[in-house]
Amino acid sequence: AAAALGVGRAAAGTFVQPPADAAVGPSGRRSALATFGLVAAPAAAELLFESPAHAAPDWTGSYSDPNHPGCKREISVSGTSVKIAGTDGSPGCDRGEAQRPWSLSASLRSADSDEVLIDFSPKGGPKDLVGKWDGSGIRFPDGNKWSKKQ
Repeated sequence: AAAALGVGRAAAGTFVQPPADAAVGPSGRRSALATFGLVAAPAAAELLFESPAHAAPDWTGSYSDPNHPGCKREISVSGTSVKIAGTDGSPGCDRGEAQRPWSLSASLRSADSDEVLIDFSPKGGPKDLVGKWDGSGIRFPDGNKWSKKQ
């Protein structure tokens, strides 16, 4: 029993709190973990909640074109191939104007590209016009912007 008691005292001594006057400063375990948490948390949050500015554009959907109010602008994407279906009026489509349907082909350099290369030649425009995603729609070199509808 004495041997067991000695072992018990030795074991109990290994878990004894340090004296109150012992130096427990910023190098303590809790402080180190807390500091690590403060440093690591923003980095982890950035990885988990990537900001929309860095996210791949979602090109698929309906858009409005201020140069052709009320006219259809529909984009569908399959991999890096893009199809654009639309209509044009004179100049718009929101007052009962006659509408002319059209369809264009386009492509993305990669699935997460923020630029689309559109062939406007079927409508009498350039073959390789670059449209750039600006966070809420597609901006064209002439300043026009197709805004994505929500």
